[in-house]
Amino acid sequence: MTFFRTPAMGATAQMRAKLNRALIGLVMAGCGVAFGAQASASGLSGSYLAAQSAAARNDYQAAARYFAAALARDPANPGLRERTMSFKLLTGDLRGAAAIAQVMRDAGAATQLAELALAADDVASNDFEGAVETLSLEDSRVNALVGARWRGWAEAGAGNREGMEAAFSSLEGDAMGELFGNYHLGLARAVIGDLEGAKEALERTREEGGVTGRPALALGAVMEMTGDAEGARALYEGMVASSRDERTASAALQRMAQGEPPALPVADASAGAAESLFSIAAALGSDRNAAVALLYARIALSLRPELHEARLLVAGLLDAQGQEEAAVEAFQVVPRRSPLFISAELGRADALMSLDRQDEAVVVLESLSAAYPSELDAQLGLAAALRRTERWTDSAAAYDRALDLIQPVERRHWSVFYERGIAHERAGDWPDAEADFQKALDLSPENPLVMNYLGYSWVEMHMHLDEAQAMIEKAVEQRPDDGYITDSLGWVLYRLDKFDEAVPHLERAVELTPTDPIINDHLGDALWMVGRKREARFQWSRAMSFEPEEKDAERIRAKLDRGLDVVLADERAEGPPRTAGAEAPKADGG
Repeated sequence: MTFFRTPAMGATAQMRAKLNRALIGLVMAGCGVAFGAQASASGLSGSYLAAQSAAARNDYQAAARYFAAALARDPANPGLRERTMSFKLLTGDLRGAAAIAQVMRDAGAATQLAELALAADDVASNDFEGAVETLSLEDSRVNALVGARWRGWAEAGAGNREGMEAAFSSLEGDAMGELFGNYHLGLARAVIGDLEGAKEALERTREEGGVTGRPALALGAVMEMTGDAEGARALYEGMVASSRDERTASAALQRMAQGEPPALPVADASAGAAESLFSIAAALGSDRNAAVALLYARIALSLRPELHEARLLVAGLLDAQGQEEAAVEAFQVVPRRSPLFISAELGRADALMSLDRQDEAVVVLESLSAAYPSELDAQLGLAAALRRTERWTDSAAAYDRALDLIQPVERRHWSVFYERGIAHERAGDWPDAEADFQKALDLSPENPLVMNYLGYSWVEMHMHLDEAQAMIEKAVEQRPDDGYITDSLGWVLYRLDKFDEAVPHLERAVELTPTDPIINDHLGDALWMVGRKREARFQWSRAMSFEPEEKDAERIRAKLDRGLDVVLADERAEGPPRTAGAEAPKADGG
């Protein structure tokens, strides 16, 4: 699950796709080739092979270290130069990358990425004239979208208003270019003191692509600075109402209520250059071009370490690429004073969960929920973590606190009742669980997850079997390729003694979810009841190979030893059937 959200540019999916196409070559020429390139001239050294292996698993730190070691052995190898530079950028080592890029330039072999690294290093050193020179070269290979905005900020830093305006205006005629260009033109005008001009440019972002995230916050700040406090307040309130960037907009409203002055997202040209790369990285998101987004976000942080939005993005990208340890470290850097602290802590807890460090994750979330009792995401994050660690009663209590914060209850809140219902059911509190599932269905009628869970639970308790069958049949119609829901249909037919009808559904469930022990167990029971006892024993043995919980394994072993008929007879003699949840692969979503 992903807990965090990063305020970003309001780019559409179509615009992001165009941006992807425009930028992918810039980075992939450097780091993507590293995943399958030819061996270095000095041969397949241990360092080179280790670098390749690290790159393949997205371990950027190790890849940068090993490529650097390989380059030290073969310093004239152009391929190793570019790969080492690329991975240094991916780890945030701008100075090290720039040093290699300078060698590439001196050798007449500078690439797009090398020139960007050099320009970034110039900006980091406040050498804006040097950055202008790099980005203005006739043979500059820096992508036009990146280069134009960076040249605009470099010109602003060098004090050249005319050059600044010309650079940002060069993006006119392209929807994505204009959206980014006007945003950064507005920021640059504000930095040099032209607030009215800034407001005019930022208003154009509203007309072109809608104003969300940081462009909206920038427009609001300029509105306040130009005396339009009510317009700014309305803008922030609209962001809160739309649930877009709610936390940062709420922070702006709180600041206004306390009488504190606004602040622009950037204070100088260096911060503006960082902002320009961050906005691209955020627009790219964490899809197949995650390496591109990560690289830009890293450069942005090299220029502006306090850009916590970029820090959050880096952490999320690392987490999505399986680098949870690095993600935990990145999330932890976001300070408590930041409006993004809650998002960062939720992300850190999620990464800890992925590392099977559940107890640590729960501690993080318990602390967060205690410190921010009115934050819904904090309460929901803790409730979900407690549910995943099977602390059912505590989880239900956390969901209680979350629901106390939800006013009014809307259709989208069905999942909160559904998840609390699971916690109640697993804790043995069926009346409250059933009420929650019914409430979830009221909010989201014919929701397949809810219908499956409620129907299956009824089946396990031998309640409302006909209604359960009808409910689960509807769920299967909506999700025919869900093995858990298909299993539920087969199991309700089994409970209704419709064994011949149950078998094909359970066979289909095993086909869809072949390694689930309980689904295999269910098929074994149905096969036994239709006289296919050899096949039944095979399915039970197969179920045992997938390591079921001990209470289920004990029953399966009994069936293998004595047969289902004897086991059922013994269970009838012992008392009432087991309650819901005893053997339930319900696909509870958590």
